[in-house]
Amino acid sequence: MLRFISNRLAQIILLLVLLAVLVGVQVRDPAFTHQWRHLTYDAYNRMMPRKMAPMPAGSSIKGVAIVDIDEASLRTYGQWPWPRTLVAKIPEVLDSMGAKSVGFDMVFPEHDRTSPRSVAQNLPKTPQMKAVVQELDALPDNDKLFAREIKKLGNVVIGFVAAVNGQMFHGRPVLKAQAIFNSGAYADDAKFVVRHRYYTTSLPEIVKASAGEGSFTIAPDQDGIIRKVPLFVGQSRPDGKVLPDDIYPVLDLDALRVAIHETHYTIISYGRTVWRGQHTYGFGYGIQNVQVGDYTIPTDAKGRIRVYYAGYNYWKHFYIPAWKVLQRDPSIARLVKGRIILVGTSAIGLFDLRSSPLNASLPGVEVHAEVLSQILRHQYLIRPNSFSGLELCATTVISLGIIFLSPFISTGLLALIVIFLLGAGIGGSIYAYGHYHYLFAPVYPSMAIIVIFILSSVLNNLRSESERRAIRNAFGHYISPALIEELTRDPGKLKLGGEVRELSVMFTDIRNFTTISESMDPADLIRMMNDFLTPMTSCVLDNRGTVDKYMGDAMMAFWNAPLDDPGHAAHACATALQMLDALKAVNVTLRAEAEKNGKPYHELRAGIGINTGRASIGNMGSKQRFAYSALGDTVNLASRLEGQTKGYGISVMISETVLKRAPHFAALEIDLLTVKGRTEPERVYALLGDTDMAKSAAFGELAALQGRMLAAYRAQKWDEALDLVHQCETLRSDLAGLYALYRQRIETFKKDPPPADWQGVWVAKDKH
Repeated sequence: MLRFISNRLAQIILLLVLLAVLVGVQVRDPAFTHQWRHLTYDAYNRMMPRKMAPMPAGSSIKGVAIVDIDEASLRTYGQWPWPRTLVAKIPEVLDSMGAKSVGFDMVFPEHDRTSPRSVAQNLPKTPQMKAVVQELDALPDNDKLFAREIKKLGNVVIGFVAAVNGQMFHGRPVLKAQAIFNSGAYADDAKFVVRHRYYTTSLPEIVKASAGEGSFTIAPDQDGIIRKVPLFVGQSRPDGKVLPDDIYPVLDLDALRVAIHETHYTIISYGRTVWRGQHTYGFGYGIQNVQVGDYTIPTDAKGRIRVYYAGYNYWKHFYIPAWKVLQRDPSIARLVKGRIILVGTSAIGLFDLRSSPLNASLPGVEVHAEVLSQILRHQYLIRPNSFSGLELCATTVISLGIIFLSPFISTGLLALIVIFLLGAGIGGSIYAYGHYHYLFAPVYPSMAIIVIFILSSVLNNLRSESERRAIRNAFGHYISPALIEELTRDPGKLKLGGEVRELSVMFTDIRNFTTISESMDPADLIRMMNDFLTPMTSCVLDNRGTVDKYMGDAMMAFWNAPLDDPGHAAHACATALQMLDALKAVNVTLRAEAEKNGKPYHELRAGIGINTGRASIGNMGSKQRFAYSALGDTVNLASRLEGQTKGYGISVMISETVLKRAPHFAALEIDLLTVKGRTEPERVYALLGDTDMAKSAAFGELAALQGRMLAAYRAQKWDEALDLVHQCETLRSDLAGLYALYRQRIETFKKDPPPADWQGVWVAKDKH
């Protein structure tokens, strides 16, 4: 399964299937995507509440104000409901102050219990009260007085509200102005309107006397927040049909119609496009716009306007307490003149509190004021159907880009690209909201893109892990785990071919291996080789080295490949010293096993040669089979140095280049040597110890004597050289083999001196 998923073609197919599912969800637009959009637009509204634009030039309406039946008004005039004669004074006073129209965000479905006749019916039926009852019956009815007053004013709009079955009062609302559908298909258009079966209306005489009747039913979304308000509501007939005569305006819209003295509405639908200035207010299927007078109001397909809240910080300046109106407070005249006035309540006990994106609790009348203010100032939140298509295209195009780029670019770079695109999309949608009031919904497209990106990253990681596993299988026995991790970050290096770079190369083998192997059976020989090569290999890997190959008893390793290692020479030297220490422990184990099994013990001694220089390194071989290896003169010299260690009686021989790269090690110059196959001499050194030894006084004394000895030797001062050889051997007895070699050479040269121009170069006759 992992192998299938890590295949690039399979990865693309899987991501395309996921994209198809995500696009399908976006097209279906389920409830959770609606809620994401709601929360997005709420956030925009909170960040950028509506700022009141100036009223259009030439408008006779100055704005909207609210007459609030608040707690103070209830304390002043008693509990609600107030007598209709008192309520009638509110529109009368407002009209006298210059109000354009007055809309009651309330319904008057029952007779006024404070009317004289209602009071008379509740008086005791006694002879003493008979005259009082007759006088009360002769007085005018409060409801009729209220109706008479609003009819005289001619600018009062009464509200009605949706009701459940069993709570219907007074039948159907009264249609004061016809809604004309501009598509010609009345029945089909009307079906888009939000409908209710039952409505509670005011008393017939009050409705008849009013200039308009509008719904103040507002249905919140599932989370209780009001985001849309229908401009029309319908009443369903028993047969399920909705006709134009069943379509009624909301309170806000009818208050506007009355204020501008219009007699009808126009509802535009069925793909008709309406332009105002440079902006289109919608196209597509369903209701798109509502026109009343010079006002064109964009809506959704159900004829609802999205509320663009300014918030209480604005409206608190336009709340007029009802008690001030009833007392004709002159200070409120400036808030009333030329405005449409909505009468509502903020009193908690009257239960007309709602929620908005800006306020957890606000009076319902304020929502209607927000809508009416938007219409008057042409401030609409606009979301044509085309925006859904644009969002769908953005999801598809960006996701396809991720799908086809992810196998070829790094996850980090792709993440930066995705973050940039998502940031641009979200920032662009915020800019469009703030400057043009366009509603783009970037949340679902962003989530879909993030899902595609995450899955593509996971698949890339699985593919990379598969490649890493192949690399680990190829290199796991040859280079250190740390180097494997570095190499797997760039699998492209695992290919046929190579490069030229500076390496430190090491060769090591077992001294006298042929003699040892002749005396051992094959099983014991293999076990001994494993015992030897295992710790030697660990030393290489622990010091960031790469094992090139095993050659019987010999091993080749190098540093600074396949990845950079600035301290490659020092790591090679440290490895050699650790090998010598590890070999001591191996010999202890081999001795114990030999004694236990009653077999002869063969001490293992190793020769190590190290050289630093430029070499060709890479995967070499055929396309069917290749190995990661190094070639070149640098490699050959390292092999020759290892072969010369036995003749010089030392364990580790390094070249001058190695010492220049790792000068802090204790290395003793031993000769100017021309190895077989080369014509140029190489200054070679015996690696004796680490930094601590190099700093010791004993090594300093030895190095000084060694330098004097070599100088006398190369100057053909044989007696002086012999004396210094003896002194050096006294200081370092473990180098007896080296100094025995120099005694032999000096004795030979004393009998057969070299040429006068001899520079002290020794030419090796063989590889060992």
